[in-house]
Amino acid sequence: MTSRPAAIAVRELRLRRGGFELRIDRLRVEPGELAVLIGRNGAGKSTLLDAIGGQIGTVRGQIEIFEEAVAAMPARSRALRMAAIPQEFEIPFAYSVREVVEFGRAPHMGYFGRMRPGDRSAVRAALAECELDRIADRPLGELSGGQRRRVALAAALAQDTPILLADEPSAHMDVARVFWCWRLLLERARSGRAVLAAVHDLNLAAAFADRIYLLGEGRLIAGGDPVSVLSRQNLAVGFGVSARLERRDGRPHLTQIAPTGHTSDRPD
Repeated sequence: MTSRPAAIAVRELRLRRGGFELRIDRLRVEPGELAVLIGRNGAGKSTLLDAIGGQIGTVRGQIEIFEEAVAAMPARSRALRMAAIPQEFEIPFAYSVREVVEFGRAPHMGYFGRMRPGDRSAVRAALAECELDRIADRPLGELSGGQRRRVALAAALAQDTPILLADEPSAHMDVARVFWCWRLLLERARSGRAVLAAVHDLNLAAAFADRIYLLGEGRLIAGGDPVSVLSRQNLAVGFGVSARLERRDGRPHLTQIAPTGHTSDRPD
């Protein structure tokens, strides 16, 4: 029986960004899976997401999506397969919310970039799902940080790709919106898409991830199910903290989190 190809496969990866070097020996994300990257600031989470998205090149190794090398794919082909929610989402001109979400349809549109009925339908659906339809005509610059994150999410949903990369997708959102965002990502995974997200909140990762990858000092420390990755030893190595792992509603949850003494200030 032949196994289906991984949505994302990273093997023997070595890359550099400035003076930072990232080494990932093996990482996989399957269709239907929500995988989460965790690690301190500077661990390499954003760098890895950018590399998978084709934004930065590699020194050695391979990144594949559905068994096709990312480095060999034209930009439009990548955009038809992967949508990304970047950590920083700034649009330099006074575009409206609707216009920004329409940008997500660009890979699907023809040579002249004209919106077709299917594109308009996808935009309407994304605006509604992210509860932005009432403010669709407002300029992006008038929105709060949390609202802008929802616009970034809506643009990625409108892109309608089998892979979604998300860097701190719920940043700046209030508590209720944070859980709304992660439930939406999980629903996307359960619909058959592959989702790879980076987050700083360990309990969000524990509550929603099928698989967690812990990065530290430019390398992969551990990967697997939340219980195995969020072990006392891994947390001490990866975050410089100790914690107690409990179960709440059948999912792992960390309590009594305390520093062990070692911290890192390098930006992600």
